[in-house]
Amino acid sequence: MMTASRVVLMLLCGLVAFAQDGVRGERASSPQGTSRETISLFLHFPVGRLFSYVYHDTTDVHRVYSDSSTLDYRRTVTYYLSLEAVESPHNGVASVQVTIDSLAYSFSSGGNTISYKPGDQMPLQFPDFVAAVVPVNRQFRMEYSPYWDVATIEGDMLDWLRSYVTEGAEKVSSFDSVQQFVWLRNISLPVLAQYADPQKGALPAGRVALDSVWTKPFVCLADGIEFRDASAKTRIVEQRGPVFVLETRCDSLQPKLEALKLYNIGRFVDITGGSASCIHRVDVHKAGFIESASSILSALVTCRVRNEVFQQHIRSHTVWTLRGQYDY
Repeated sequence: MMTASRVVLMLLCGLVAFAQDGVRGERASSPQGTSRETISLFLHFPVGRLFSYVYHDTTDVHRVYSDSSTLDYRRTVTYYLSLEAVESPHNGVASVQVTIDSLAYSFSSGGNTISYKPGDQMPLQFPDFVAAVVPVNRQFRMEYSPYWDVATIEGDMLDWLRSYVTEGAEKVSSFDSVQQFVWLRNISLPVLAQYADPQKGALPAGRVALDSVWTKPFVCLADGIEFRDASAKTRIVEQRGPVFVLETRCDSLQPKLEALKLYNIGRFVDITGGSASCIHRVDVHKAGFIESASSILSALVTCRVRNEVFQQHIRSHTVWTLRGQYDY
């Protein structure tokens, strides 16, 4: 059996809510004296219960270069992951242990397709696949703030891998700064939170009326680019028995201006501008867990590498599905 360090080295070389209930309702008086029902929506992770999820994302990209030439590709990624609380919430902070168990992957461009499913030989010669496989078999602790955004992601496995990648870059002559960035980026908070947090901070920070609209920051990723809307609006659009359906509309998403690694470009790419819109829906069960969630995002991003300025037209569809929950 190969050790963890040997597996990682092979990959490098190959590159050459909480409380008693989730939902409670009560009547409250409006300023006009009429009665309005208010509820608290929040997550509840009982210690000793494991929640199994599937994360499935399909992203289509149409890239337009400055000379009007184009490149199109489609990436489909499926992660199987589990969430469990190893301790009760403390001072309003819920801590969840996350394990990303396995991956299915497909990438198509120019009539060619590379695919992988558990049990297949890994296509380690393909850098985009390596980026997708970095989080697999990793376990980490994800902490929610009292406002239901992801405050921290940390863990011994992540610390070990960060150190190993840094040391590996010194041992493998072909392992450059861009490849090192790919490894470290794909175990960072924004990337891991994208997979492990289906609700994306949509839950309200306190009690809300059934017909109210609340405003909170919303953060998501598409094609590896981080997008943020500081004032996304969420409301309850449906109630199906014990399930409340929340819809978040983001009309002012902006890409984070930073240097990234994008497909088929060997150098760092500067994200220089752009905009996006997104509709995110979350099905919250009154027992305090997410049954499912989905995001549909459309973006236009301006990028620069050296003197070349190009645009990425991105459309992604992401779905989180609860496979089951198990007591142990």
